[in-house]
Amino acid sequence: MASVSTRSVPETLVVVNPASAGGRTLKHWPASAAVLRALGVDFEVLYTTAPGDATVVVRQALAGGARRIVSVGGDGTLNEVVNGFFGADGEALGKHAVLGVIPSGSGGDFRRTAGIPPHPVDAARLLANAEPRQVDVGRVDFDDGGTRYFINIADCGVGGEVVARVNRSRHKGGGIRGSAVFLWESISTLMSFGGRRARIAVDGHTVDREVQSVVVANGRYFGGGMRIAPDAELDDGLFDVVIVDAMGRFRSITSMPSLYRGSHVHRDGVVVLHGRSVRIEDGGDPLLFDVEGEQVGATPATLTCLPGALALCVATNTMGR
Repeated sequence: MASVSTRSVPETLVVVNPASAGGRTLKHWPASAAVLRALGVDFEVLYTTAPGDATVVVRQALAGGARRIVSVGGDGTLNEVVNGFFGADGEALGKHAVLGVIPSGSGGDFRRTAGIPPHPVDAARLLANAEPRQVDVGRVDFDDGGTRYFINIADCGVGGEVVARVNRSRHKGGGIRGSAVFLWESISTLMSFGGRRARIAVDGHTVDREVQSVVVANGRYFGGGMRIAPDAELDDGLFDVVIVDAMGRFRSITSMPSLYRGSHVHRDGVVVLHGRSVRIEDGGDPLLFDVEGEQVGATPATLTCLPGALALCVATNTMGR
């Protein structure tokens, strides 16, 4: 288990997942590190060695007074880092700290909404000069126990099935390869996934129907570039909840291009609601959750938006564009 040095806690802790993007994150990290040093950023690096490492070490660092935490890896690594900003009891640990992101992974969806450059060196340069901006965080409480936080998107239904397949895929990788894997597994899953009954309550407004997906979005993109919630904002204090009705195989496949354009929200069978509290119950057949690229938990669950819960290092003139 990785741990932060007990000798001293640096002002900036960089958490690197060397296994992300098929090992390419580790290969690219030295160039990003050189940029940070050249720009005067004093930091300590910690390499994760197992799932959950990032959450543990971030909690340790924040308890020790770290003021900036940097996630280097994919959306899954970022999710672990974000969870480290909260204690096991739900206490916010990082009120004094900011979050930085150097993206390098299979999806890269959060950085699209946040306006973070795709190349790690450019992201490192931005990190050294950006001003922090308060952004919202989502919290998922599963009825069967467990809590998970997210900064981008949590969804259940076909998305959870797709991510379960992607995470089992030997071909999972970064960049174009990662997007292609998500697309292929999405098509494969749509060929076999039927509709599931779900009851969704958003700030008291209830929808009861056969669904393919229920997407609770803080950011705009998921699945390696699908613009699932085109109008979502990271800092408006609300989720965009995109409910996609169950549909046949042919329509599911032919509708996929509209997901990348974001035009699906105008099609029949898609409902978009906005709210701070979302309750999702199934009709007896649980729907798996995809929480930022990881299959975590299943319905029933309650999701809550925590407005302005994190300070994010980002170029404020590009966020959400």
